[in-house]
Amino acid sequence: MMTMNKLKLQITMLVLIGGATLVNAAPGAIAPGELSNRLQSGEAITVIDVRATDFFQKGHIPGAISVPATILPQKGLPKLGKVVVYDAGLGEDLATGAVAALNAKPGITAQVLDGGLAGWESAKGETTADPGVTASQLPMISYGKLKNISGDYVIVDLRQPGTASKSAAGQPSQHADLSTEFPGASVVRDAFAVSSPRKAVNGVSAAPAPLLVLVDSGDGKAQEVGHTLKANGVRRFVILAGGEEMILRKGQSGSGRSGSSEIFTEAQISTLKQGGIPGTPTTPPAAKTQ
Repeated sequence: MMTMNKLKLQITMLVLIGGATLVNAAPGAIAPGELSNRLQSGEAITVIDVRATDFFQKGHIPGAISVPATILPQKGLPKLGKVVVYDAGLGEDLATGAVAALNAKPGITAQVLDGGLAGWESAKGETTADPGVTASQLPMISYGKLKNISGDYVIVDLRQPGTASKSAAGQPSQHADLSTEFPGASVVRDAFAVSSPRKAVNGVSAAPAPLLVLVDSGDGKAQEVGHTLKANGVRRFVILAGGEEMILRKGQSGSGRSGSSEIFTEAQISTLKQGGIPGTPTTPPAAKTQ
């Protein structure tokens, strides 16, 4: 397979200035396989990464340029022509607003990359990331963020019989009804039943699998499955921070992070489940494989 470093990309140097929050919806999305195919054919496309700069520096689609979503709307940009925009693809949906802002500028026709960077990686697209650097990191999503998520996502129920979390009052509780709690999502028991990307185009899958949200009973099962997914090349998943207990508490905890989506190490996840604030990361055990 031709490497992404050999793709003919139209790269435009951008000077970043102050910014604002993005709104509005994108008119459509482009699948990873289609983007790969068009780039390999030599089509001039500017690829823009709208994540924060520090995330961009840790790894991005080769040839992409960094324009964080918070500064993009007020940017005075040249007529870039065709543009593809991506975010992390983990539920934050920065790309939709960025596309709306770009399409309001003259000489730009922008689309969202379906599944974001996580979808691209899961679909076997190359990135500049060092595989060893992020091996111990697992993506998490807060209860508040999950309740407001949009797009294609699936809840993976990893809870076991007899492992129901305690209620906010500290009393034993029945398992939360995930279908009722998250009516916009499908609920499955097997992450691998829905984690495989669709048909490949030039080695990159035509469309990414839906975002997986791993929910456990605070017993570490989500981390275990998360490491297994990573070991098998699946990147488009998040772990519900605090597990089922956060559902029963409606996201209320002492962490102060109910409205964000971040990436933490396994040790930090454990701290969050105990209601604390993540401290210094530690390296988790080696990932299991199936």
